Amino acid sequence: MSKDEGGQLLLLYHFLDRWNSVKYTISMLNIQDFLQKTQADAFLVSNFYNILYTTGFETLSPMEREVFALITKERLYVITDARYEKGNRANTIEFFFTKKGKTMWGSLAELCQIHKIKSLGYEGDNLTWNEVQSLQKIGRRLISFSQTFSHLRSIKREEELFAIKQACHVGDLVLKDIIPYIHPGQTEKEIAWYIEKSIREGYSSELAFDPIIAVDAHAAIPHYHTKKGEGVIKDGSLLLIDFGVKAHNYCSDNTRMVGIGNVSDEIKKTYAALLAVQKKTIKYANEAISLKDIDQYCRSELQKHTLPNYNHSTGHGVGLEVHESPRISAASIDEKKLGHVFTLEPGIYYPGKWGMRIEDTVTVLDQGKIEVLTRFPKELILL
Repeated sequence: MSKDEGGQLLLLYHFLDRWNSVKYTISMLNIQDFLQKTQADAFLVSNFYNILYTTGFETLSPMEREVFALITKERLYVITDARYEKGNRANTIEFFFTKKGKTMWGSLAELCQIHKIKSLGYEGDNLTWNEVQSLQKIGRRLISFSQTFSHLRSIKREEELFAIKQACHVGDLVLKDIIPYIHPGQTEKEIAWYIEKSIREGYSSELAFDPIIAVDAHAAIPHYHTKKGEGVIKDGSLLLIDFGVKAHNYCSDNTRMVGIGNVSDEIKKTYAALLAVQKKTIKYANEAISLKDIDQYCRSELQKHTLPNYNHSTGHGVGLEVHESPRISAASIDEKKLGHVFTLEPGIYYPGKWGMRIEDTVTVLDQGKIEVLTRFPKELILL
């Protein structure tokens, strides 16, 4: 192990030690302020990631309805069943376990009665219609909200940013690990597996999403489905590597490009232009206020090079989910704020031929300055 690699691992362990000492949950003051804004006696949190954000409690699957959080004026409850009774619990959270033969809706009704709740806010953009009907049977005045926690979650606290930085750092190390092993004859699926193996076995982390590994014409499909693809690297291929790491529930996202063997001058020239545009966009983002303006600036810079526009946003928020608020797009109404974490990822796509994208995860510091968190070199990697 080199001195540099040893230092990187020590930094990683420092991240882990610091994170293990952090407990994150909404304070009672913030709860009361939140309830005052909703004008409800209590608020039901049903979104998996919003529950994780407000309580730190995590069930096995985001796809199954195994838990609710109930915010009252006095307490923060986690409503779940006995399968999680012996799990790790924060002292600041009160658990309310459903009794045998009862449902979580029954437990919610019981808590509403205990706290004399007359009006109940809920996440209307998360519950299904059948679930709303079950909620109506509790007999309280219901107030529906959408994107309830999106603004709160978009402003990252110190411990959240720390976890994201760790995820980005692991991503940089993974790229360093896997790139030397890329060669002609290798499949997209093999590279995706090497990435996952490195993340899990090498750094005890998780995938933030299924990697997009796309060669040549497949790279011209922004959300190419590698698991269903059959791409194979050959001499002269252009390879797109888009993946993210999840560390302590927080994500990173980056994209780098690799040329194998005799890459054409056209590819090299186009990539140089894209890299210049992405770097100028990051520089512009230091002074920009509107995130919509960042999107427009990036596209206008591509146009100056007579390069095609891309059919996706210039960036997206990153946190507990790999796609969350804020948005960097033509339709965005968000303004840049201290604590935002988002991607900047312009691309150039020639359908049926090849495509390329450069993506970094960045955060907003004091006075609006941008810090790039994904630090693996962005120059076209030539093997």
